[in-house]
Amino acid sequence: MKSSDVAMNITCVATKSTDVAIVGGGPAGLMLAIELGCRGVNCVVLEEDVAEPDFPKANATSSRTMEHYRRRGFANEIRQLGLVADYPQDIVYCTTLVGRELTRFAIPSRSQALSQSAFGDYGEEHWPTPELPHRCQQMLIEPVLRRRAQQYPSVNLMLGAQAQSITMDTQQVTLAARSSTTGDTFDLTARYVVGCDGPRSLVRKTCGIRYSGLSEESRDFFGGLMLSVYFTSSSMYSALGKSPAWMYWAVNAVQRGLLIAIDGVDKFLFCLQLKPGQTPETVDFKAAMFAAVGCAFEFDLIAVAPWNAGFTLVADQFSQGRAFIAGDAAHLFTPTAGMGYNTSVDDAVNLGWKLAAVMKGWAPDTLLHSYEAERKPIAHRNTAFARAMADSIGIINVPANVDAPGADADAVRQQLGQALSKHVRNEFNIPGLQLGLRYEGSPIVASEETPPPADLPNEYLPDARPGARAPHIWLDGKSIFDLFGRDFTLLCFDDAGAAGHATRRASGLEANAFESADVNAWKEAAAGLGIPLDVLHCDCAQARALYGAERVLIRPDHHVAWRGDAGADAGALLALACGRAISSSLAQQHEPAFAKAK
Repeated sequence: MKSSDVAMNITCVATKSTDVAIVGGGPAGLMLAIELGCRGVNCVVLEEDVAEPDFPKANATSSRTMEHYRRRGFANEIRQLGLVADYPQDIVYCTTLVGRELTRFAIPSRSQALSQSAFGDYGEEHWPTPELPHRCQQMLIEPVLRRRAQQYPSVNLMLGAQAQSITMDTQQVTLAARSSTTGDTFDLTARYVVGCDGPRSLVRKTCGIRYSGLSEESRDFFGGLMLSVYFTSSSMYSALGKSPAWMYWAVNAVQRGLLIAIDGVDKFLFCLQLKPGQTPETVDFKAAMFAAVGCAFEFDLIAVAPWNAGFTLVADQFSQGRAFIAGDAAHLFTPTAGMGYNTSVDDAVNLGWKLAAVMKGWAPDTLLHSYEAERKPIAHRNTAFARAMADSIGIINVPANVDAPGADADAVRQQLGQALSKHVRNEFNIPGLQLGLRYEGSPIVASEETPPPADLPNEYLPDARPGARAPHIWLDGKSIFDLFGRDFTLLCFDDAGAAGHATRRASGLEANAFESADVNAWKEAAAGLGIPLDVLHCDCAQARALYGAERVLIRPDHHVAWRGDAGADAGALLALACGRAISSSLAQQHEPAFAKAK
């Protein structure tokens, strides 16, 4: 986009207001715009950078994030990015990168993940999802998110616009902003503002919200000031002399480092931790790379960038008045397990459908209180896991003779390899962390008397307990996710004892003469409340057993709002799910959940 185009956008918006102002156009801000845009909600995204990102940052897209991209119809487009199609996405640990291999964790290539023809060390039974994790740099994904956001008429992506101050009252939010390309200033009013503007968030600071947790923890690796080196090298793979991998770790007592393959051809990112007294300007990163790799090699430098590891921070609040925060503005991670960017996308999806429901008038603004209630516990959960993995790899004991010859060193390497094998499985084989997240105790989720299953990051047992991510199952070659509607879906298991996997989706809110009285009651209740509801009929006995009920109410973010038998109070359940008032009879059945909703 030309700077003149940006200035034109700013002039146009200067005299207007919008429904939702989004400060920051990274993954969280763009995904929020996509969730609002697909529902026709007017929003403006203020992003100060005109150019697309050109330096590697986050490099792992979780299974859950890929499911969200699938919901919006562009998971396959993301899957085409990153490493070449048949390049294995393995993780390998070595003494030096040209030295002895200590352990390797096999991960399918993107073509294998797309076809689900191989699962590597993941194990097929552990990842019941239509979308395995994907290895691709954020700098390649953001342009796709930009294009996807801009396809919606209600989304105005203002590149080169920087929010400078925010004022708020009970009716609206006013942002004072300027163009970074022209210097022009303008005001923008909105009903709500969402800060997706990173750790130095203007929105968070304006609200007086602080982070709590741990920062700048010291470790031998991933604890302190880090330096990333982005370069190309046509000789790197021949120098390494190993089967290709996505991520190579150098684990030795002299120079630890991390090498990440960007495209599987000639682009790489090398990460090292600076030692006490070193600065990005004084460190000899070339010598550090050669020491970690174990030999000199030819390369062409693209750029270097410092960053800090060792954060485990979560905001004390996720909202105040008409302002909300998401992504890095709400939580800061050490990048182990790759959950920072992925947690940010999940924030945006959760908040997006709720803001849209309020703006479209089918939910009260009290629904927005559930955003913090649901997402703050997940932020604590995910940051704690990332910290544990940073400790696991960052302070692992590395004997001085790990790369020496002889039987004693062989025994040392075997022991270290076993420890690293356990670590890599703990950090990267995490279906429970990615798929097992639940909004337990949410004020808009029905409760059940039975205790919840354990939340284990390395194990996932599909479960349709209210608050959980809806379980995936293939039906006639399609994921059940592909059959859900855009907003709420009532999943009905009809004649579930019969053979076959027939499904039928009925859109619209009007009563249907061919529907059961129970289903028509749901449609009539939804129509009365103005709630968009699709009905999905399914006669698959396996799916019925997986979901554990005759009727299941699926939220727009594909979490379960309620499950139970036919004949339940549809109006009260829909009212609960969108934050409305609820009936006393249902409140008695689900007292713990309703007590919080009042």
